[in-house]
Amino acid sequence: MTVAPGHVTQHAHYDAAIFWSPHCLDSGPQGVTSILNANCGFSMAPVRPADRERTMAMLSTTEQIPVEQQRAALPWDWETFPEFMERLRALPKSVNIMTYLPLNPLLIYVMGIDAAKSRQPNADEIREMHRLINEAMDAGAIGISASVMGAEGNTHVDFDGTPMPTDTLSRESIIAIARALIDRGGGIVQFFANVGPNGDRGTSEAVAEAAKGTGVRVIHNIFVTVEGHGALVDADIVWIDDMRKRGLDISGASLLHFGWVEGGIRDLDTAAGSMAAVRQIVACATDAEVMALLRDPEFVEAFAKEYESDGPSNSAAGFEAQTVVGVGDDPALSLYLGRTLADIAAEEGRSPIAAMCELGWRSALRLQLKSASYSAWDATLPARLLSHPGICAGVSDGGAHTKSMSNGFYGTELLVRMGREQRSMSLEELHYQLSFKIARTLGLSDRGAILPGYWADLIVYDLGALFVDYSSFDIVHDMPTGDWRRNARAGGYAHIFVNGVETFTGGAWTEATPGTVIMSAAPARAGSLAA
Repeated sequence: MTVAPGHVTQHAHYDAAIFWSPHCLDSGPQGVTSILNANCGFSMAPVRPADRERTMAMLSTTEQIPVEQQRAALPWDWETFPEFMERLRALPKSVNIMTYLPLNPLLIYVMGIDAAKSRQPNADEIREMHRLINEAMDAGAIGISASVMGAEGNTHVDFDGTPMPTDTLSRESIIAIARALIDRGGGIVQFFANVGPNGDRGTSEAVAEAAKGTGVRVIHNIFVTVEGHGALVDADIVWIDDMRKRGLDISGASLLHFGWVEGGIRDLDTAAGSMAAVRQIVACATDAEVMALLRDPEFVEAFAKEYESDGPSNSAAGFEAQTVVGVGDDPALSLYLGRTLADIAAEEGRSPIAAMCELGWRSALRLQLKSASYSAWDATLPARLLSHPGICAGVSDGGAHTKSMSNGFYGTELLVRMGREQRSMSLEELHYQLSFKIARTLGLSDRGAILPGYWADLIVYDLGALFVDYSSFDIVHDMPTGDWRRNARAGGYAHIFVNGVETFTGGAWTEATPGTVIMSAAPARAGSLAA
C-alpha cells in the first residue's frame, strides 16, 4: 500500500452541497481531504433576505446548482459573511473546508443588483466593501474571489443571460476593491480570468503589481492543456516566469484531469457558455421556449455562423466531437446513438449545429451528448506545466455542473494516467503536486505532507487498484428531494483519514465527520476570531 497526504482542492463549488453532503459528493470518496469553495466570485454570503431567491437563481446558471436543491437544503439562517461562517463551522463535515469571500454577493449587498450591473462602485461603496472584506477575513475567509472575464466570451452568466457584476467591473475598480487585502498585508485574490482564447491576463497582472511585496497572492485561473498544442503550455510557463521575474506573487491554477461533459441542450453552457446563442438558450424560462428556438431557422443559422466564426474545437466546447448518448424514447432516433455530430452532419449535408438543434427538438429535449475531454490525454503536457513552481493542480470545479459532470475524481485520474499508465511523473512528485504544493500556495503550513505536527489527512491505496472508467458517468439519486447527479466511475482507495479519523474504508463512508473549517493564514487584526 501507498500512504500519502490527502488531495487538496483549491478550486471547487461545494458551497451548497456541504449542507446535505458532509463529504462533498464526489470529492471525499476520491481522496480529497481539504477543499476551497466560493471560487470565481460565487457563493451565498453576504446576502440579504430579499436577495436569497435571486442568489440561488444566479448559482443555478453560473455553477448549475439547481434552485430546487438549494431551496430544499439551505436554512438561510445567515445574512452576513461571519454569520455564514458560524453556520459552516456547525455543519458536520467529513472534509476540511476553506472559503473565499465572493465578490458578486458583496457587490450586490453593498450596491444593489441594478447598480452593481450598471455602474462602477463609488468611493463610499469601496470603503464599505473594505470594511466587509476585513470583517470576512477576521471571520476566517482565505481571501476574495471574482470572475473577471468581461461581459463577452464568458461562461458565467446570470439567470437572465446578462453578465455578472464582477465581469462588468473596470480594472481600476477591481484594484480598488483588492486594496482591502493589500492594506491588510495578506490574503489571496482568486481570479477566473481566462480560458484559452477567452478573457485575458491583464487584471491578474495589474492586481499582482499593485500588491507587490505586501503578502497578497493572486491565483490566476485557469491553465488547460490541449492535445497536440504543447506551445500553449510553453506560453503559460513563459508568462508565469515573467511575472515571477518582476517580483509578482502570482500563481497559475490548472485544470488537468481527462474529464468530459455529458448533458443536453440546456447544459451547453457548461462548456460553451461564452457563445451568444447558448446564452439565449440559458435565458429561456421554459422548455417550450427552448424548443421554439431550436425550431427557428434564423436562430439555428445564427448559431451555426457564430460557431463557424470561432472555428472548430477539439475540446469540450467543440460540437463536432460531441457523441450522441441519449435520444429519449423515440425509436426513429436510435440510429443516431453512438455517432458524433460531425458524422451525422456530414451524412445529412448540414452543419453540426443544425444537426444538434434538430435532434434537440425531435427528442423533446431528451438529447444527451458526451463531449470530448477538456484536457489533453498526453500526460507529458500537465507534467510540463506542473514542473514550474508557480503552477498548481487542484482545480476540480467539483460541486458545480453536477448534471453535466463529476470532477471530484481529478486526483485519482492524474494518479492513474500520469503515475501508473503513462508514467510522466513519479508517484512521490505527483503527491507533492496534489497536496503539499497546493497547501503551500494557499498559505497552509500544517497540511499537505506527512510530517510531525501536521494534521493527519491521509490516503492509503494500492496503485494497481485505483481505477477510472472514461466511458460514461453514473446517475445517482442522492441530492435534495431525491434529485440526481452524475458521478464518476472511479476510486479504489482502501482508507481515507481526515484529521486522524477514518472517513472512508474500502470506498464506504464511515459517517465520521472530523472535518473542520480551515482559517486564513493572512495576518489577523487584534481581537478578531482569526487572531
